Order: sequence, then C-alpha cells, then structure tokens
Amino acid sequence: MQIFKTTIAVSNTEKEANLYGGKDLPFQRAKKGTEHALDIERAFWWGQKYADTGLYGHPRRSTGGIHEFMSAGNSYVQNQGGPLTAPDLNTFLREAFTYGNETKVMFAGGIVLQAINEIARGQIQTKPLDTTYGMKISNWVTAFGSINIVHNPMFVQDYAGYAFLLDLESFRYRFMNNRDTKLSTNIQAPDADGEVDQYITEAGLERKQASKHALLLGVTS
Repeated sequence: MQIFKTTIAVSNTEKEANLYGGKDLPFQRAKKGTEHALDIERAFWWGQKYADTGLYGHPRRSTGGIHEFMSAGNSYVQNQGGPLTAPDLNTFLREAFTYGNETKVMFAGGIVLQAINEIARGQIQTKPLDTTYGMKISNWVTAFGSINIVHNPMFVQDYAGYAFLLDLESFRYRFMNNRDTKLSTNIQAPDADGEVDQYITEAGLERKQASKHALLLGVTS
C-alpha cells in the first residue's frame, strides 16, 4: 500500500473572484483530481515496492508496479533493441500466449503501435471497439489469441517503444478500508486566509501469476 496525497490551496481572494470560466476552486479541484489519478497510475506502472520506518519513526511504503513485477522474473521479456520485424513480433506473441487466457490487453507506446500497424497492414484486420473507461480500444485477432490494444499516452520518450501484454485477471486495485480516494476540504489552519483541500488515497496494486504476461521493449521503429 502507498499513501498518495495531492493538495489544493487557494486564497480567499482567489476563491471569491469571478474569473473567466467560473470560480477557481472547482477548476482546481478537477485539475488536481486528474493529477492525483495520474500519480496513482504512474506508481502502478513504474513503482518500486519498499517499506521502512521513515523519518521520526513514521512508516513509509511504496507500491510495486507492473514493470517491477514483470522484470523480476517469470514474465517473458523481449528486449528488441531495434526495429520490430514480423518474425520478432510472432515470437513475442507466441511466448506471451503460452500461459493464461486467450484474450489479453496490450498497453503500448506510439512506436510499438506504429510498427504493429505496418506489420498488420493487409494481413490482420483491426476494428475499433467501444470506448471503455475513457480509452479507445482496438481488437486484433492473431493466430495465438485475441488482443485488445490500448495506446497509453503516458508511454512517451524512453517508453514509446514499450508494450505490456497483460492478462488482466491477475491484477487488482486494492485499498485500505475507508481509505479509497476522497477529497477532504477546509483542512487549513484556523487563521489561514484561504482554503486548503486535499485528495488522499491509500492503495496498492495486487500482482500475481507473472508467467501469464509479457513485456516488449526497446522497439525503435
């Protein structure tokens, strides 16, 4: 489990001002709520699991992410280190579907998606599915299994050449009792000339059965 906190602070002047587009506090709450959710998602992808007593004996905990889980062993990891060819992609898919369900989800960066589009052109039919959880999903039926493809906009720069092929039954969002995401308002000091709110979440990612997942990385084109 990890504690995620995001603070919203506005002065009373800013809070009461009639700004273009409406009051600032609702806008800041929405903006900071999005940032809070992104912080949690980053931790679920790239977080490193640890726990210690912390400063002054206050425990510190960090949730482990999917990348750490798959890199630790038992997942198939293919470091392409160059362009993705059709034979290399077939090898990845063959290994990725050795265990687990016949339908999996691929979260991929733009470089990987571009390579797959080139390889699949005229050979594999892709069709758009309904948008789920705010994400546009495409389905790709291969000889090894069916893949629901999601372009993850967080996979940029060094991670644009990454693709995680996951059996989602092996992952679950976990949170402490009464500690799922909530907004606490007016937590400022009594003499403060303003309002301070805070989003707080104490949650982690359950990860299991590493052999059912595969990681492709190092794709350059």
